[in-house]
Amino acid sequence: MSLFKRLSCAVAFVMLVGPVSAQVLGPGMLAEGVAAQNDDCSHGVVKDDGTLETGYGWVPSVVDGRYVQRFTYAELDSRKLEEVCVCWTRTGGDDEITFRVHLYRDSGGAPLLTPEASLEAVAVGVPEFPEGAFVSVDVSDADMRIPTDVSYIGVEWNPSDDTFFFVCADHSDPTPVTDGFFMDDRAGGWTSVLDTSDPIFAGHRAMMIRAVGVEGYQFLIPTLGTTGIIVMVVVMAFAASLLLRKKR
Repeated sequence: MSLFKRLSCAVAFVMLVGPVSAQVLGPGMLAEGVAAQNDDCSHGVVKDDGTLETGYGWVPSVVDGRYVQRFTYAELDSRKLEEVCVCWTRTGGDDEITFRVHLYRDSGGAPLLTPEASLEAVAVGVPEFPEGAFVSVDVSDADMRIPTDVSYIGVEWNPSDDTFFFVCADHSDPTPVTDGFFMDDRAGGWTSVLDTSDPIFAGHRAMMIRAVGVEGYQFLIPTLGTTGIIVMVVVMAFAASLLLRKKR
């Protein structure tokens, strides 16, 4: 079967059984598990097992497609990000994709709609599925600092310009499940890959998105929540009352 026919079948399959926009590599196109190449952030936070079985993409009518993965502050060396690695694969003829790396703040168990910080990047020489390759993005100058104990790191691209590109995904049973979210320009908000009836995410374990924190970097002033602020005010008021009593 020609590449064009295979791609047409993949798009038709997704339109019949899943969201109109989301696109997987298609039925019968699962790899045995191909190791991704290049700088892969293996010294950072790694959610996947190093091999890809499939990938997540979008149909070409989408102009803004996003995939993000959940990370926690406790997993990183620091709150400031130094490097983000994304594994890409493709089924089309073009092997270069322009995309943005996004960092999102958590909002009640899902990302906010607007990213906390972002940086544009380019992946060149993306291999054709079933192979995949990581591209390393230096984000040290982008002021990407983890804003909450739970944050989301991922990518955005224009699938109408860069068609048939996919974020590599790990569907190996032994890999622990990590939540991820997706959204396109026609959606009202984020959808969790673990809370959708779309069968393309049925075997999801992790997206092949990795992060590295700047060693030793911390916020100088910790962020206080509502409870923390109330406690601080009560303690300061108590201390002030003690000082007033001593002066009498």
